[in-house]
Amino acid sequence: MGIPHLKRNLETYAQTGLIEPCNVAIDGPALAYHLLALCSRRVQKVCPFEQPSYDLLGQTAVAWLDKIQSCGLTVSAIYFDGFLPESKHNERTLRLVRTSQELVKYHQAFSTSVPKEKERSHNASATPVDLFPRSWGTDKRAKPPPPPFFVPAIIDFLRTSPRYGSVTKVAPGEADGFCAEHIRLHGGTVLSSDSDLLIHDLGADGSVVFIADIEAIEEEPNVLIAPQYRVSDICKRLSMKPEHGLSHLAFELLQDPYLTLPQAAERSRNGVAVSAFHDEYSRFTNQYLSPELGSSLKAKNSPDLDPRISEIALRCIGRVEPDQRRRAKCPDSVDDENEFQMYLPVLLDSPSRTSSWEPSKRVRQLAYGILQSVKGMPIPSVSEFRRLQSPSAGVRGVEVPGPDAIEIEGADLLGVLSKLQVDSDTRPPEMAWVLLSIYQDIVLNGSQGKRSIPLSLRIIREEAIGKLDQGSWDFLHVLAQVQATYYSLRMLQQIIEFTKHHVGTITGAALKLANCLSSLPSLPDFPTVRNFADTLKQARETGCLLCLATICGDYEDIVPHLHQSIQGLQKSKSKTTKKRKAASEDSYPVRPRSTNRFDLLSRDDE
Repeated sequence: MGIPHLKRNLETYAQTGLIEPCNVAIDGPALAYHLLALCSRRVQKVCPFEQPSYDLLGQTAVAWLDKIQSCGLTVSAIYFDGFLPESKHNERTLRLVRTSQELVKYHQAFSTSVPKEKERSHNASATPVDLFPRSWGTDKRAKPPPPPFFVPAIIDFLRTSPRYGSVTKVAPGEADGFCAEHIRLHGGTVLSSDSDLLIHDLGADGSVVFIADIEAIEEEPNVLIAPQYRVSDICKRLSMKPEHGLSHLAFELLQDPYLTLPQAAERSRNGVAVSAFHDEYSRFTNQYLSPELGSSLKAKNSPDLDPRISEIALRCIGRVEPDQRRRAKCPDSVDDENEFQMYLPVLLDSPSRTSSWEPSKRVRQLAYGILQSVKGMPIPSVSEFRRLQSPSAGVRGVEVPGPDAIEIEGADLLGVLSKLQVDSDTRPPEMAWVLLSIYQDIVLNGSQGKRSIPLSLRIIREEAIGKLDQGSWDFLHVLAQVQATYYSLRMLQQIIEFTKHHVGTITGAALKLANCLSSLPSLPDFPTVRNFADTLKQARETGCLLCLATICGDYEDIVPHLHQSIQGLQKSKSKTTKKRKAASEDSYPVRPRSTNRFDLLSRDDE
């Protein structure tokens, strides 16, 4: 979150001008959010249909990096967070609460239907992105959450780049710490948006440039200008000891954000706050002694992981001894088997419904269970952070299955996927993942004893009869459930590969699932609000939806409604008949269900 007013106070001490050719390390999360802002400048920010695609974000990332390299900056490292300390928990929770509350406000502002994309004479995504705009504009209206997987999508794009693949890294710690270490060892400048970089030890000549401050000169295409914060120069001008850097100054501002810079500098020189709050100052500086985890948890040639998946995976490898943890400043809970957390992104789903992450929970349970073989001991549960309306709201504790259950559940999941992938030569292969999500919705609906038709089937029915509203919250919620299923499968795929790398081998269902999941689409090919309606239409027209009936052996009471949804409603002769027909199709008698964790295979079809 940065130190309040630190950057603003130091602006007059920055050297504004041409950025000389130098080596740069880039704070990956800062770059990703900057790219999202760049690609969103010319669209309706209230319209989810106009949010930038993952492809556009990736292409813009490469174009932006190419531009700064053409101006003499050598991109030698791009670091993304791969493990955040326990000290960041409150900050992360507050951000999740803020995003969740923004989703609620957006839902309230557009309670019936979200804004649609405006008719345009050209494709907005084909419009060149201004890489160094001089104005940004503001829009204070309620907005949807950002594309949920844009950070890993940008990472994937960079990893496949011939120029930037080798320098793009998901670090075993916080990105800013690894950026600081890189510049301390090799010299140069950190490009970031986080003023905390000014507190890190950047070496004698290290500096920081804030990404949003960089400007291009139209008359000189190969020149960039920006304020450059050289910490050693700032300390010299403020008569502060260079060995302390700006840590004393930052701590004074943290204790009293209303201090002027001369007041804070004077107190820093005298060590006022440091002397008064010595223990608190020690905890404050510990987080800037980077890198936080360093080589303690770094795995050589480890499979590529998304940041969120990297975090939970790294908790399972290596034990950091107490004295080593003190030196590396690792979180105290790094090797506590009871402290496993997964921060899931906020999807564009309906706040009035159960989280769209819920139907696919069992896939993630299987992924967490497989990780136990890396840790070498049980993981009782994982705390999943999804939508949160307040910091005190309870998180969802997800039970992790034991070894015997993992094999059974893996085989069950494999069984249903094999049935959904039947005739894959004549049907679009990606339909299997969509169908799995719909089936999970049916399973969840039945396990909760609901008398209503699952939401997915209602949306299928609306598409079949030509009454689908792509801006409705029901449509968006079903799409979010599908996206959650796709990403849960991506988690399972990456964790299986990670486990295979660290354990040496995998057998049984996990090995077969690894082969099955190898065809999982990349993030840019995940269903989106723009193409999901076409996906449902294609699934119906190619007969893919009929596959669901073959795996609904324990849901025979809903199979007729499944067929009705696929075929569409027949016209009724009177309003009374229509009301009765609608009532019968929106509810049905519920009978007791199996308590099997996955409950995926049809008994009659075996």
